[in-house]
Amino acid sequence: MDFMDRHVRSLLTWDILVFFHRNPEAVLDLEGLASRLGRRTDELEPEVVALCEGRVLTRAGGLIRYRPSVEMKQTVAQFVESCQDRGRRLALIAIVLHKINPQQPTRL
Repeated sequence: MDFMDRHVRSLLTWDILVFFHRNPEAVLDLEGLASRLGRRTDELEPEVVALCEGRVLTRAGGLIRYRPSVEMKQTVAQFVESCQDRGRRLALIAIVLHKINPQQPTRL
């Protein structure tokens, strides 16, 4: 839950985390990442910045890399693994949706 609170700001952040977990050697610029995720660069920019501030990603010379600490890498792996279970995934989605719109009650 601490990881969710600190790092998963949105469903887009979730997509970025899963992408880099599955492609840990990927080195992309923002346009390349947008293309891989089927998103616009202006949507990705704040999420990438937040993940860099959270030390999950690094960005140098416009290139984005997955460079978490060993502990963070394990935490991301646990997060991605927990998403494989439908019940857990739905619960995690509900948490993210509540973060996006806290006034709206979330029902599954």
